[in-house]
Amino acid sequence: MRVLFTGASSAPGQRVLQRLLDQADYSEVWCGTHNREVALKHPKLRTFTLDLASAVQLDAIPAPLDLVIHFAAVTHAQTEAPYWNINFRGTQRLIEAARGLGCRRFFYVSTRCATRESGAYGESKLAAEAELQKLDWESLVIVRPAEVYGAGTREGVDGFVRLASKLHIVPLLWGHEGIQFAPIHIDDLVKQMSALLMNHVNGLEIVNLCGPEKLSGVALALRLARRYNALPIPVWFAGLAFMMKVFKKLGWCPVTPDQLLRLVGPKTATCSSVELSAASEAVRFPERASV
Repeated sequence: MRVLFTGASSAPGQRVLQRLLDQADYSEVWCGTHNREVALKHPKLRTFTLDLASAVQLDAIPAPLDLVIHFAAVTHAQTEAPYWNINFRGTQRLIEAARGLGCRRFFYVSTRCATRESGAYGESKLAAEAELQKLDWESLVIVRPAEVYGAGTREGVDGFVRLASKLHIVPLLWGHEGIQFAPIHIDDLVKQMSALLMNHVNGLEIVNLCGPEKLSGVALALRLARRYNALPIPVWFAGLAFMMKVFKKLGWCPVTPDQLLRLVGPKTATCSSVELSAASEAVRFPERASV
């Protein structure tokens, strides 16, 4: 099977790619790179430059192309334009180019924030989902992960884990009913995604991947405080939103403008649409958090 893979520089993308390279079914994997090179070496792996911001060129890939696995996305931007140009229009460009090579199987990594009123990131991913579903595919899998932890990054839930473990403080977010998390460990996420790819799903399948627990901002902070002997610092959502507006006027943006909307906006699900135990250990937050 000849595959096009995007977004291999992300932690989940790299781990899924490594698993695919070890599978006999995947004989040739073409990995599009942009700002960062792929940190993997393998006889099956071929890399080429791919820029989703302009006309997508897949001339290097021989036809037929059997499958696209699309992780690449803009996740943090100071304006809405990059989200729409890459996450939506970039996906459109990729679809058109891939179908020109005969591709009729697509695996799209979206987000459980792919809803209206969730900010430009979530809304651009929702629009890309809709665009994909307009077309006739032999197989279309849309995966909507919740908040991923265990990758050792400085963002999202991993950022909270890092603060709790290193500085022994943790933000306790309260004051808005929309604040809720369903953290999923990166090991669970990668196992589930890999299982979906190995199963060769036919038709349309939309899969929400969440951790085994739904946690409010208060519950998440208290869990981390107990685990790492950290001090919870109450953060009132309305006050946080006001401070972000003040900082923006001063020309300083400590968080990207849509992150608060993403935090409290509607979610596609609060629990997984597949059983975690079928392909993973269902890690309970934060027992195996990487710090």
